[in-house]
Amino acid sequence: MDSQLSIVGCVDYTYSNVRAAVKTCFEHLGGLERFVKKDQRVLIKPNLLSAKDPSRAITTHPTVVRAVTEWVQKLGAVPILGDSPGGVDRGIRRVWENTKLSEVAGQTGAKLVAFESAGVYGKTTPEGKTYYIAKPVIDADVIISLAKLKTHTLTLMTCAVKNMFGSIPGFRKGEYHKEAPKPKDFAQVVVDIFSLTIPHLTLVDAVVCMEGDGPSSGDPKYAGLLLASTDAVALDMVAAKIMGFKEGEIDTTLIAQEKGLGPKSFEQIETRGENLDQLLLPKFVLPSNRVMKMIPDFLLKLITPFVWVRPNILDGNCTNCNICVENCPTKSIHEGEKRPNFDYTNCINCMCCHELCPEKAVYLEKSRIAKKIG
Repeated sequence: MDSQLSIVGCVDYTYSNVRAAVKTCFEHLGGLERFVKKDQRVLIKPNLLSAKDPSRAITTHPTVVRAVTEWVQKLGAVPILGDSPGGVDRGIRRVWENTKLSEVAGQTGAKLVAFESAGVYGKTTPEGKTYYIAKPVIDADVIISLAKLKTHTLTLMTCAVKNMFGSIPGFRKGEYHKEAPKPKDFAQVVVDIFSLTIPHLTLVDAVVCMEGDGPSSGDPKYAGLLLASTDAVALDMVAAKIMGFKEGEIDTTLIAQEKGLGPKSFEQIETRGENLDQLLLPKFVLPSNRVMKMIPDFLLKLITPFVWVRPNILDGNCTNCNICVENCPTKSIHEGEKRPNFDYTNCINCMCCHELCPEKAVYLEKSRIAKKIG
């Protein structure tokens, strides 16, 4: 049976437009009532990567969260809003306020839940790897994932599958980065967690997405779309195509396909709504270190002394907040008088510092040869 996927145009984040587009997305899939019943506990999980204003395109836009929340309430179900942002030790309430999720909770009466203080369940994959998932994710009757379409310097793209990595609370995410330092190994971790937390429905906010060196230091890119499906892998396949990635380039998609978690080809995806072939974004800027991911491992080991990409700090942007220091899984960044300093002997290029820097102060430094290749 083909995976059904809805693509709907949404010109901006005006609430009336978003509400109508969300409704159409659901109708293409048989209506929200197909997934949500009266009195069910429905976890609505946006992408709340960091405490930034929605205009930065880093997080799921609050109008999308509000629209989905109100449609859930209309069916008599109980919505719960939750995610585990990066660097959350600085305060989850600050994240809620800055991303306007607190405002959504106030408008709708929906409950906000902090994954960090809610406890965890240990869940084990068929291969025997145990992950610690926030209890609200497992306890929910229905999970609706609200992903944000963005580039990502480690996984190349973050969308539907990657959004469920936020089911892991707090510093445990950093530990998984440390255990799986290579991009393909980390992609395996992401897919493992997704396999234990598969949402019943995923809706992707691509009204304004992110290009360049995402998921937080890229630039907003207008796409004017919402996408939805019960199949997160199919969503990622379509999203990658819209962004301009080559088929087979996204590791999380390949691994999920190998595990039988999604379609293996576009021929197995039935799209409804907008014509996919007319939606490919022109001149979409992909991550600047993408070329490094395309070099075979055996060759990369030989050329690493000469061809490398690593995080570094722009002095003019850095406010010496030390968020990168606090969140480095390998403790390779140390406090400095004017700005943090890197110890590259232990750096695993997980890009957590780049991802969590609130000031776009962490950039990707390239060797001379890497600049020529890229």
